[in-house]
Amino acid sequence: MKQKPVLKQSVIAVAVALTYASAAMAQQAPAHDTQTVYVTGSNLKRTDKEGPLPVQVVTAKDIKDAGVSSVADLLRKIPSISGDGNFDTNGGAFASGVSTVSLRGMSSASTLILLNGRRMTPAAYADPNNGNSTLYDVNSIPLSALDRVEILKDGASAVYGSDAVGGVINFITKSNFQGAQLAARHSANDDGNSKKSGANAFYGVGDVDVNGYNVFVSVDVSKRDRVKRADATDIEVEQHKILDKRFATSYGSNVSSHPIFFRESEPGSANFAVTRATAAQRLVIRTDCDPSQQLVGSRDMGFSAASVYVGRTFCNYDTPQYLEAQSEGKDASLMSRGVLKLSENTRAFAEVAYARSERNYTGAPTTIGTNPTTNFTSSAVGAPFQAILEIGHPDNPFPNARSSVAYRFENLRGGSKIVNDNIRLLAGLEGSWSSWNWETGLLWNKSKKKDTGYGYLYLPTLRKLNTGTSLAQLSADPTLNHDVVTDSSASILQLDARANTEFGMLPGGAMGLALGVEVRREKIGLRPDDVLARGDILGLVNTVIQSERDVKSAFAELRTPLLKNLELDFAGRFDKYPGIKTNFVPKVSGKWTPIESLAVRGSYAKGFRAPALVQVAAGGAQYFQRNVFDPKRCEPDNTTPKPGATEDDCGKTIAGVGDRNPNLVPEKSRSYTLGLIWAPNREIDVTLDWFRVRKEGEVALGTPVDALKNEDRDPSKVQRNPNPVNWVKDANGNPIPNTGPLLMVKTPWTNQGATEISGIDLDVRHRLKLGSWGSLDSKLNTTYTHSYKVAMNPGDIEHNSAGTDPGLNDWALSQNTRVPRWKTTLSTNWSLGDHNVNLAVNYIGPVSLKRVHYGPRTYPEPFCGYGTPKPTDADPDRDATVPRYEEFYPKCAVKSWTTVSLGYTYTGFKNLSLNFNIQNLFDKRAPYVPYSGISSTFQPLAGYDEGLHNNYGRYFNVSANYTF
Repeated sequence: MKQKPVLKQSVIAVAVALTYASAAMAQQAPAHDTQTVYVTGSNLKRTDKEGPLPVQVVTAKDIKDAGVSSVADLLRKIPSISGDGNFDTNGGAFASGVSTVSLRGMSSASTLILLNGRRMTPAAYADPNNGNSTLYDVNSIPLSALDRVEILKDGASAVYGSDAVGGVINFITKSNFQGAQLAARHSANDDGNSKKSGANAFYGVGDVDVNGYNVFVSVDVSKRDRVKRADATDIEVEQHKILDKRFATSYGSNVSSHPIFFRESEPGSANFAVTRATAAQRLVIRTDCDPSQQLVGSRDMGFSAASVYVGRTFCNYDTPQYLEAQSEGKDASLMSRGVLKLSENTRAFAEVAYARSERNYTGAPTTIGTNPTTNFTSSAVGAPFQAILEIGHPDNPFPNARSSVAYRFENLRGGSKIVNDNIRLLAGLEGSWSSWNWETGLLWNKSKKKDTGYGYLYLPTLRKLNTGTSLAQLSADPTLNHDVVTDSSASILQLDARANTEFGMLPGGAMGLALGVEVRREKIGLRPDDVLARGDILGLVNTVIQSERDVKSAFAELRTPLLKNLELDFAGRFDKYPGIKTNFVPKVSGKWTPIESLAVRGSYAKGFRAPALVQVAAGGAQYFQRNVFDPKRCEPDNTTPKPGATEDDCGKTIAGVGDRNPNLVPEKSRSYTLGLIWAPNREIDVTLDWFRVRKEGEVALGTPVDALKNEDRDPSKVQRNPNPVNWVKDANGNPIPNTGPLLMVKTPWTNQGATEISGIDLDVRHRLKLGSWGSLDSKLNTTYTHSYKVAMNPGDIEHNSAGTDPGLNDWALSQNTRVPRWKTTLSTNWSLGDHNVNLAVNYIGPVSLKRVHYGPRTYPEPFCGYGTPKPTDADPDRDATVPRYEEFYPKCAVKSWTTVSLGYTYTGFKNLSLNFNIQNLFDKRAPYVPYSGISSTFQPLAGYDEGLHNNYGRYFNVSANYTF
């Protein structure tokens, strides 16, 4: 089976762009101007509740009613947010320790995150996976400090610059707070798992208008408990037992501290591969463990029919004990804002923020195996290691042949600890002069990451195994273990200035103009452990990047109320990145109100996403690529090795590195919206918006396939084992030079492919007065995705993958961002005096797992991507690891998921507010997904789609808030 990897300079431009005016558009107007506010997506104040752009506002009450304990959990409830986010629950990935969010399924790198209207620094990561080049970590934003969240569901590069292709999420903290508050919270599910608890405090003093100043400080601390994956049973456990054996056996790993030995096939070949036919003579399995650890290998454990372990007894190692549904974590944050009135028309402001997140991930102790392990220096492939026990070695059970060994160093610690620190300082001035309102600010934001990986093997000590040191002696050697510590940082230093005014008169009123400039220095520094950098750690990749760049921008916005019921807004922005020609993007939006209760709005915008620093800097992230077909060592059928090669060459795991490409250009986008705003009376508000976003020239890693296909023309992109013993042989048995096993492939970043999404957003709000029975406030938020298209390369046929797994819907795609057609939240709040009851229904649509296309080819009869192959299958490579899938799921789809939440708030005590919330009231289990059952390494995976569902089950949240 194929493995899917781990992405007119217009007349409209009446002006030039205003962006980072970030802060202004996010914050409320100063206290002396309560009639107009800045709304995310514009630098011009407005009085309209609904403007030309689709902006969803999540209020502090909405946040409380949601019953969530983190920003990441809050955002997952938003219907317009789907697919391609990162979650910090598990370790082992390039983005471990951060939580990101993606609007419209356009990737987290295309969703700009703002804090109080100004850009955040990306986290200090270099993730080579598509769509993860820029990671805005929402863990650094404390939920308790938020006043509201504004979500601009439209492309906004003309206002904010790069990364705003899919939209903008603006987190706005409390301000001008007076008094003091203390609050505490605790949550857990009905099994007592997934516990989270925290406390926060607020203190504010002074009123800007009365006292001439205000200072506000908030502190928040929280922790969460570790949950073993085996204890996360609010998924379809019984179906996992039947279909993919996830809970059916106690099997963990056949590699333990009780070694398994493999005899060399030919002297000097270093080939220790064993088949079922040769196992009796060439395989020795030590079973000197406790009988409770002994297992007999079977297909139910995930072994293939050809595995040498089927029917053989081995010592089981309990690796599932280290697998986590939720890692242990701690978070702390401090936020402060001060405003000082310097004169009637001038104020100074400053913000200080610090956030720290710590994640502790457990992991099994490390192992060694029979195949050569690729090792890395900071810039190249180092000398490989292969465990070879010479004849006479104290552990070698074969008296007349060399052997290799599979062994786990159980005495060493596994896992990792990731600490992210985020420091943010802002100082500025704002005021008015003549008819102008102006603001300028200096922002410094730095993110630091310390990543400690435990229990890695120090190669100079490990190599003693090949010179006669026994496994027992090696395990006891204190120098064998090395904890790898990697320090990384990323920062932005930004100076911005902007101003807006009203001038002239049109039939609809005065025109508005906003102008601004911005200069930003971006830095990133990723430095590996010195021991790792020199190539002395077994099989661990490096990430080495030191880079910075200056970005200069100018922007403008113009509002033209052409008629009393017709407004057109224009925006444009110039951005200059080093090595890239000056980039200009325009935007036009408008609103027409033919009758008082009905308005029509729409927008058109161009956008861009500049290549991330990690994509244009020297160095890069090294990584491993699985199942690479080597055309020089494997026959064209992709399964038969050539003479002198092994089966491993027809599905090899190799090293790769994201190579710098000086010819990269920004990704380009176009976005469109068209909507209706209908308010037939004071009780009902309806907004209906159609959207379409298309992004082209997406920056993604090249593939090993391309490098290998062009190896003879450009051999510098491919590195092979130079040992002639392993070269493949021609028809006469002669070695063919430079055909050794693959070690590393360079895969430069390139502009490739496209993503396009279109659909409809519907928001409905109904307010009902019930007299003595209080009031009822109901909301419906839903997103329907009509089309989701992906092209891996320019010119590829694009098929609609909405509501499907794209990599199955079109077998030619290496894409697994699943965007359901429907995501809906329906909520109602009943308020009566001191009582408030909230009821919410959340719906996530199904995801089809059928195979329909293979590039330009459309199958006459679509067939399921999982289950037992059938003669009617158009292609013979169905995933058969879950053979009974269609028996249980004849529609071949991940089922829809509907959950109900209930909350209650009581404010009848003096100064005290109590809130109780139950998420997933009816304990609806997360739907079964076959692509998250048993992996190729036989380790149980999550068992559900973390991007769509959660494994909490019925979940309780209790909080109390006391105001002094």
